[in-house]
Amino acid sequence: MNKTVLRSGMLAGAAALALVTAAPASAHVGVDAPDAAKGGWSTLSFRVPTESDTASTTALTVTFPEGTDFEYVATRTKPGWTVSKVDGTSVTWTAEKGNGIAPGEFDVFDLRVGPLPTDVDTLELPATQTYSDGTSVAWDQPTPENGEEPDRPAPVVTLADASEDGHGAHGADAAEGDDEAAESEDSGGVDGWLVGGIAVLALAVGALATALVRRGPRS
Repeated sequence: MNKTVLRSGMLAGAAALALVTAAPASAHVGVDAPDAAKGGWSTLSFRVPTESDTASTTALTVTFPEGTDFEYVATRTKPGWTVSKVDGTSVTWTAEKGNGIAPGEFDVFDLRVGPLPTDVDTLELPATQTYSDGTSVAWDQPTPENGEEPDRPAPVVTLADASEDGHGAHGADAAEGDDEAAESEDSGGVDGWLVGGIAVLALAVGALATALVRRGPRS
C-alpha cells in the first residue's frame, strides 16, 4: 500500500476518534465570560444543550458560591421563560408552557453581575438542568487539580487580574495592542511600497544608462 495513502488513512482515523471522544465533554452546561475581571462587572452566558433524546430542558438554576454577595444581578429578557431570584444566591429560568429546549438543541441564558470577587482566581457556578420528564442533572462537580474533567463539571469562570482603574487588564491592553499592530502594519505597508518603488526606479535608470553606453555616440 502506498505510504502516503496509509498515512492519510491513519490521520483521518485519529481525527475521527478525537471527535468521538470529545463529543460527550462538549455537551455539558458551560459558561462564557470573556470580560470577567476581579472586582469588575461581567456578563455570564450559560450554554445549555439538551442531551436527552426524548425530553426537553424546561428549567435551569444557577447557584452562586457561598459568600459571593453580588451587589447587582440582572437577567437578559428571554421570551418564553420566567425568571426567579432567591436573595442573591441563585437564579432560575423556567420555560413557559409549550416552550423549552428540544432534544438536539441548545440555548443561552445571560446574567449581568458585579462586582466580582477580588480574592479568588476562579468562580464556580453550579447549575441544575431540569427536563420535561421530571428528571434533572446537577452540573456541580469541581474539576480536580490534575485537570481531568469530571462527569458533570460545574461551570467555571476564570477571573483576570484587575488593572489600577478597576477593569480587567486584558481588555484595555488587548485593544491597545490591536491598535498598535494595525498602525505598524499600515506603516509597514506604505514603507514597503516606497522602498519597492525606489528600487524599481533605480533598476530602470541603471538599465537605460547601460543601454546608452553600449550604443555609443551617434555618427
